[in-house]
Amino acid sequence: MLMKLINKYTIWLVLLIALVIRGYKIDVLPSLNPDEAALGYNAYSLLLTGKDEHGTAWPLHFQSFGDYKPGGYVYLAMPFIRFLGLNPLAVRLPNLILSVLTIYIVYKLVLLLTFNFQLSTFIALVLTFNPWHIHFSRGAWESSAALFFIVLGIYWFYSYIISHKSYFSFLFPLAFVASLYIYHSARLISPLLVVFLIISHHSYLQKNYQKLILPLLLAVLLTIPVLVSFLHSGGTTRFGGVGLTADYGPTARAEELLNQHGNTQLINRITHNKRILYTISWAEKYFSHFDINFLFITGDDVPRSKSPEMGQLYLIELPLLLLGIVYLIKQARKNILKPFTFVFLFIAPIASSLTFQAPSALRALAMVIPLSILTGCGLNYFLNLCQKSVFRITFYGLLIISYTFSVGYYFDAYFIHSPQRYAFAWNSGFADIIPFVESQKPNYENIYFTNKYDQPYILYLFFSQYYPPQIQSQIILTPPDQYGFSTVDKIDNITFHIPTVVPPHSLIIDASDYQLTGKSFKIYTN
Repeated sequence: MLMKLINKYTIWLVLLIALVIRGYKIDVLPSLNPDEAALGYNAYSLLLTGKDEHGTAWPLHFQSFGDYKPGGYVYLAMPFIRFLGLNPLAVRLPNLILSVLTIYIVYKLVLLLTFNFQLSTFIALVLTFNPWHIHFSRGAWESSAALFFIVLGIYWFYSYIISHKSYFSFLFPLAFVASLYIYHSARLISPLLVVFLIISHHSYLQKNYQKLILPLLLAVLLTIPVLVSFLHSGGTTRFGGVGLTADYGPTARAEELLNQHGNTQLINRITHNKRILYTISWAEKYFSHFDINFLFITGDDVPRSKSPEMGQLYLIELPLLLLGIVYLIKQARKNILKPFTFVFLFIAPIASSLTFQAPSALRALAMVIPLSILTGCGLNYFLNLCQKSVFRITFYGLLIISYTFSVGYYFDAYFIHSPQRYAFAWNSGFADIIPFVESQKPNYENIYFTNKYDQPYILYLFFSQYYPPQIQSQIILTPPDQYGFSTVDKIDNITFHIPTVVPPHSLIIDASDYQLTGKSFKIYTN
């Protein structure tokens, strides 16, 4: 009883640490990016007018930059913006809360499947300090919010299987459906996980199928609106912009190889078929998520999704991860945690691998759950082995020192170096420059604002708290670029690009060398 009480309070201490790490300076670090601004401003627009920035009433997908964002996070943010105002903290709080709750649900899930307090706590601790999870907890990242509902759905499913309580049969489908409304990748990951869960427990589910008819029917009915909206609100256009086929490399390569043969005989068309080359490309992108460089050395290529000189995980966790794999393989066949963890790890990067930008830490964020479980299992296994060694104190000391150094190195990279190294990617400076631009609007006929950033207009709308009905009546998106993204070129007397010839009496906000300096915008008049 005493040990159970100690473990109960230990997890609350772990969650408090997780909240402090993820909540520290969350209102200013990182700087708000255009996607976050779009989520927040559209929530603000709905609160004031019942319409998004484009004048669409209560959409399930928000047109935004032409990327048709799933609307779930916008609606999650609305009550926070209602009470806290339109600011970065209000936009990020939903994900902060859900990210910390994800750690708790993972703890409860492992405890449910293993009845092992120590193992469950170690896994929760690993996830608490996981740099991949921390990074995407500190912002309005839909992938992290969707991951909470995926994990919650898994937990409620196993709660139903183990406890046989009927209300869990209603809850677990609803959690998976909620993830579909929040993030695109979840629309592949969640169904695949549900299929696995059903197949792995088909005997019990078949015997009790009558209890599942109504919950599953309700889940299907709730899925229909998001499916219809996806098909009719530009969701397929979004996939066309970032999907695997957006990379024309395999097509060009197939044509090149055929031309080298000098003929198009059937055997040559079969050998150099673009479908085969796309399949090979997909396989390369899928397995790139398991590359040691991506996981432990360099991390994602996208600066906004990484910290300098770091992988997605700590290098010290590599041997622990391998130990965790050994530990789980040795477990009895009936150990539910074993097949669940490996299948989850197999499924998690599939959605990301279907895009041309892979490996992607953002789209493959779900990998962090099975990887944390494996690392936590390895940590638990290592400590159990050390108990039998005369050098256990030395091993404990080396582990604590290595982990402490790794965590400290990450905090230094994230809080100190990332804002300076990746200032451009982190959109630094907008919170300060936009109020100044807004104050100068009456003083100049024309204001020219740098277009070096992606969609700077939405950051202007957000930080100026621009009155939504005014933008709804004048917003015009530019033609989409090669990736399907658009922007707005002009709002009032502000033009979001700097022409070659600037008219007299104009204010210019430039950032042509901002990527190098990372310090400030250049402001001058003509």
